[in-house]
Amino acid sequence: MKLKVFSILAMAATIALSGCSANQSGSGTDNGAKPTNEVKTETPAAPVNVNWFATAGFWNPPQWNAESGTIMGGITEKTGLTFSYNIPAQDGDTKLNLMMVSTTDAFPDIITTVGPDMGKKLVQAGKVWQLEEFLKQYDPESHLLKDFPEDVKKQLVKRDGDWYAIPSHMGGDDARKVYPYANTYFEDVAKYSENKGVLVNSNILKEAGIALTDLKTEDDVLAALKKVQDMKLMVDGQPVIPLQIHGKNYHGETLQFLQRSFGAMPIDKDGKFRNILLAPEHKQAIQFLFKAAQGGYFDAGQMTTDNAAIEANLLSKRVFMFIGNTAQGKFDTLDFWVSPGTILSNEGTKPVFPRGSEPGAGWMQTYISKSAKEPEKLAKWLSFMTSTEGMTLNNFGIEGVHFTKDDKGLFTRTEKGTQDQKDSAKTGLDIFWQFANMAFLENVQPAPTKREGGGGLIQMEAQTAYGRSPEVVRYDQSVLALPGDFYAAGSQNAQIRDQIQQYMEAQVAKMVLAKDEAAFNKLYDEFVAMLKKLKVDELDAALDAELQKKSQEMGVTVKGINS
Repeated sequence: MKLKVFSILAMAATIALSGCSANQSGSGTDNGAKPTNEVKTETPAAPVNVNWFATAGFWNPPQWNAESGTIMGGITEKTGLTFSYNIPAQDGDTKLNLMMVSTTDAFPDIITTVGPDMGKKLVQAGKVWQLEEFLKQYDPESHLLKDFPEDVKKQLVKRDGDWYAIPSHMGGDDARKVYPYANTYFEDVAKYSENKGVLVNSNILKEAGIALTDLKTEDDVLAALKKVQDMKLMVDGQPVIPLQIHGKNYHGETLQFLQRSFGAMPIDKDGKFRNILLAPEHKQAIQFLFKAAQGGYFDAGQMTTDNAAIEANLLSKRVFMFIGNTAQGKFDTLDFWVSPGTILSNEGTKPVFPRGSEPGAGWMQTYISKSAKEPEKLAKWLSFMTSTEGMTLNNFGIEGVHFTKDDKGLFTRTEKGTQDQKDSAKTGLDIFWQFANMAFLENVQPAPTKREGGGGLIQMEAQTAYGRSPEVVRYDQSVLALPGDFYAAGSQNAQIRDQIQQYMEAQVAKMVLAKDEAAFNKLYDEFVAMLKKLKVDELDAALDAELQKKSQEMGVTVKGINS
């Protein structure tokens, strides 16, 4: 999984990655404040191994190699630690839950979770350290006690009740006081980039005699898919795939993009919370996929495939259109992607773009276990990995080997650095996403000058096309932020949410594959009726109470743009 700078930017609305920095003498210090967070090297001693558990089954770090002159070796030299991993391919949360109650299994030293629920369980069970207390006891000189972004910490406290985690992909105003934007390129990426989107193969577009400007409305797109289908185009002897959706997670990627593009919001025109599944624009989004399936523009088998299968199809260069998470676009290999930005609804609704005025609480969350056997070394490790020096080593490697530095202190990868980043699962370069800091990454890199390659102008243009579209209406999604215990494990809110999610995934699949329009409408009516039985109104009422409270707190009122 290769994450690039602006790919992840959108993911956390903040949440792409690819960054750098050095110690004080090697950072982009000409671009703003001069960080003073260099970490002293650990006195030489035999390194100690600690256990790192992660619920992110897609994360694939290499076996630890402490050899001098390597990324991992540099981390060991600074911290005196080596690492062994426990990363279940599936059901990581379930396995961590079992470890929490086990009396025989040793609890890990470090835990990385994805999503808020598991972190809250760790906190409630008293399994992890409150970080200010931890650092004051074991690394009182840590820069984290002085420069951890207060606006991000505020969000973590709201979620978990206190500061327990180091979040990945931090951004926000306070982080940028230390690491301001190096150039307007990254500022534009932060403002406009969106992972969920539509990519079009310009080679096939040209062969089919279709202009990008022809792809405006859903009818335009369906007509283009039909034309490509009817032409029976081939690439390297294989038939062109008119449409690729986002595999088994199409409802979380493809459908969510279509929802936004057609103007669906979880807030109605009166400013009250309304489950987005009940928005008329959500029905239109499902209907678009139903029409595409009716035309045979994508194979129903796509709805159960994984990311590897999606990437295989994309890399075959025979996909005409991809609607889903564009971080899968393989921009480092494929240089033909363009994007129309939006797909406008036939109903004339305006597309919407949710953006937060408050910083996010990050993507991955890393905790230190109270039973950790090397707390002092782990405190030094947290301080190092979040320092300018540590983030440079983690994301860019070794100066003169993996990157060079210009007279402004900006870093450019060498050929070896680029290759080692591609081989991160072997080299460790740019693999510790837990410590990606977006403000830092956007402070130390020059703007790309080439169109090709991951993070290049092709990727930037494609992933900001939606946000730059003149039809798009932005709204502040920060009013939708929830307190950390809203979906407490076992709560009524959590049970309703989970039942709705499970039912939605099953019923949407039936609607997309309905035999005809009458069957589609019948299934949709059943969908709405069942949501009511599953107490969607009760959950919406609770969510609306939080929405009104947050709106009053922020002094911000958001109302539905369309329905």
